[in-house]
Amino acid sequence: MGEMPGEFLEQWVESLERSGRSAHTVAAYRRALIHFTDWNRRAYDTAFDPAAIMPRDVRDWKAHQQTVEKAAPATINQRLVALSRFFAWAVDHDLAADDPTAEVAVLRLPARQPKGLPDRDLRKLLRAAKVSGSARDYAIIEILAGTGLRVGELLSLRVGDLELHERSGSVTVRQGKGGNFRAIPLTLDVRKALEGYLAGYANAVDPDAPLWAGLHGELSHRSSVLRILARVAQQAGIDAPGPHVLRHTFATRYLAANPDDLRGLAALLGHASLNTVMIYTEPGL
Repeated sequence: MGEMPGEFLEQWVESLERSGRSAHTVAAYRRALIHFTDWNRRAYDTAFDPAAIMPRDVRDWKAHQQTVEKAAPATINQRLVALSRFFAWAVDHDLAADDPTAEVAVLRLPARQPKGLPDRDLRKLLRAAKVSGSARDYAIIEILAGTGLRVGELLSLRVGDLELHERSGSVTVRQGKGGNFRAIPLTLDVRKALEGYLAGYANAVDPDAPLWAGLHGELSHRSSVLRILARVAQQAGIDAPGPHVLRHTFATRYLAANPDDLRGLAALLGHASLNTVMIYTEPGL
């Protein structure tokens, strides 16, 4: 892995962090820039200068990844997006006169169909969680499948983020992806599972307490949720789904019940663009 030349590149990374980009996205964009600047240095035997980059350079870099590195199309596209974001920033800061990525198209990918759990497997998973004896694990799986929460959003919940009533309820995501705030209604099954968990939770009356806790304190790592899903899936006799599979499950089930409500689904999932949820309308789901 090469080094990022020039303070302006570090400044760009800092601007990404300030804009609310996730740590995962920032790290991926950083790697992409390092990849391009390393290639540029080898190609020209000179230091990287944003003002000197031409569209031809970007096309050659793209071709190098395709033919020499044989990188996956999704990886190449992610790098191109990162480079485009960088040059938009560079132009804005007078480090380049124009954006050399504007004329370079991303690779066309096959239609991507998100996979959710079949209804039968979802029932098996929920039943295994119910009979496992862990009210917490059952509540976690119910809320993931019933709201489409991202795993980071799930783990950041506080007790006070829940509103549970006899005929209604909601969970509030106070800082989702991009810092967005949203409230998601809870079905009866999800409410019952949460009520069962809170009934035995020592901090259930403290609105500021973390919602999820175990023997060693607050659940704060994705790996904890993965272990729960793996354990319950083994008991259910199915392949272990990740949290994102349960998010897809919620989305596909929602659209099956509300086929024309893309806008509503986007709001529930915390997506700013309808284009992002269009994948759930592809045939074959």
